Amino acid sequence: MRRLAGVLLSAVLLAAATASVSAQQFTGGVRGEVRDPNGVIPGVTVTLTNEATNISRDTVTNEVGQYNFPAVPPGTYTLKTQLTGYKTYESKGLAVGTQQFLTLDVVLQVGALEESITVTGQTPLIDTSTASTGGVLDRQALESLPAPGRNAFLIGVTVPTVMPNGDPQFNRQQDQSNASLISIGGGGVRANNYLIDGVPVTELRGRAVLNPTIEALEDVKVQVHTYDAEMGRTGGGVFNVTAKSGTNDYHGSAFYQTRPVWGQSENFFNAVAGVTKEESGLADAYYRLYGGGVGGPVVKNRTFFWVATEGYRSGTTRNISEIWPSLNQRNGDFSHTTSGGRPVVLYNPWCRGGVASARCPAAGTGSIATGGLFTNAIVPLTHPAVNPVGVNILKLWPSETINGPMASNEDGNTNANGTAFIVDKAQMYTFKGEHKFTDKWSLSGLYIYNKTDEPGSTIMKPDKLFMADQDQWFGPLRRRPHVLVFNSTNVINDTTVQCSRCVTAGRRGRTRATASHSRRGSNHSVSTRRT
Repeated sequence: MRRLAGVLLSAVLLAAATASVSAQQFTGGVRGEVRDPNGVIPGVTVTLTNEATNISRDTVTNEVGQYNFPAVPPGTYTLKTQLTGYKTYESKGLAVGTQQFLTLDVVLQVGALEESITVTGQTPLIDTSTASTGGVLDRQALESLPAPGRNAFLIGVTVPTVMPNGDPQFNRQQDQSNASLISIGGGGVRANNYLIDGVPVTELRGRAVLNPTIEALEDVKVQVHTYDAEMGRTGGGVFNVTAKSGTNDYHGSAFYQTRPVWGQSENFFNAVAGVTKEESGLADAYYRLYGGGVGGPVVKNRTFFWVATEGYRSGTTRNISEIWPSLNQRNGDFSHTTSGGRPVVLYNPWCRGGVASARCPAAGTGSIATGGLFTNAIVPLTHPAVNPVGVNILKLWPSETINGPMASNEDGNTNANGTAFIVDKAQMYTFKGEHKFTDKWSLSGLYIYNKTDEPGSTIMKPDKLFMADQDQWFGPLRRRPHVLVFNSTNVINDTTVQCSRCVTAGRRGRTRATASHSRRGSNHSVSTRRT
């Protein structure tokens, strides 16, 4: 009920909230000037048509021959001009990316309107309309460039001055912490902003709440500097993402990846020691990555959808070496324990003030009389300084790992060694719907749900796993982020766009709703501990 209430609240706020075109946007634009050899031409009808959806918009050049199409969704377009007394001009294949503004000047030739000049495959246009620098990763780049963990944000390292700093092995759906350790344009690490369809999905620690599947993305704009003033909440750069939408044709894709054990080998040290795959647990390891997307028209030229999913299941091994208390140490006997080759010396911390108390007796070992020193480094478990809760925990602590008994931990040596088997699970679902009420008024909705389960690395035997839960490192880490975005765009005229934006986000069954047109679009929180 709380989740439903959040969605309904979002819808109400969407209807009420409006904003100027200065809001954080993922849309681009096309503008330019129409002229003939004698000068600029006012009153020319200019049409911009999306080649995939056949949605078109018209405008007329002003008194100085200029035209402007604001709030253009990413896609491939055809620009057409018509004016009696001049040949019709068409330019096809104009690729507009996220936050990309093209300037296309047109020179008309005198002739009949029925005559036409068609330009295709022209040289890519340079964006001279804004001061923003960076790069656009289009569908071709997203599908062909190396993608660590299929993380679209990490493909951004192909853009100059984008520098990753995290551990490269942590790049999966569940690895927001390491995957967000990126510096853009010399800015701070994890000081960037992440936008999906114009809505920030950056939590307070500078991480994206989720790493969207490539199957659900149209493109990624990496805005380095100097991006427009509308881009906020960042001390570095901006990852501006547009979610993929359907077209007038049905399209789909699917993939599956696995890593057979027969093609893997033991690490160098195991191989030297003669450890087999069965002994190390590698024989039981597995990896399965899968996903896909499909979309198309609900009503041609008007309503479209796109759905995508991606998930993985993996079982991996990890060698772990830890220091566990020996049997003597659990009884308070540290007389055989050394540190740096020397016997350890133990003092009662409650005797630091030099005054007897309930935890610092006047006489005996670990007392005022000995200056707090425990004789022979032996701490009686009945001593008043010893916490009985700690004693009970020590009684439960295992004496064997999953690979066998402990060794000696003298002189700081690890004595609990074993190979943990870790099973990771992840699943992401994405849905986007878009409806065109008119050529200048559209509404889109995007929903993403990401579910990941990440167990801890432990060498505790199965009957002692409750001990592992005492340490947050070992405890399972479950992420459940939700992102729900609505965008309503109404192009009133060439210089005015009315935008309404709403976002609902939450995790682990909790939802929250806000409405915004600017950098306060959302406030997410995801708990991560290790990766």
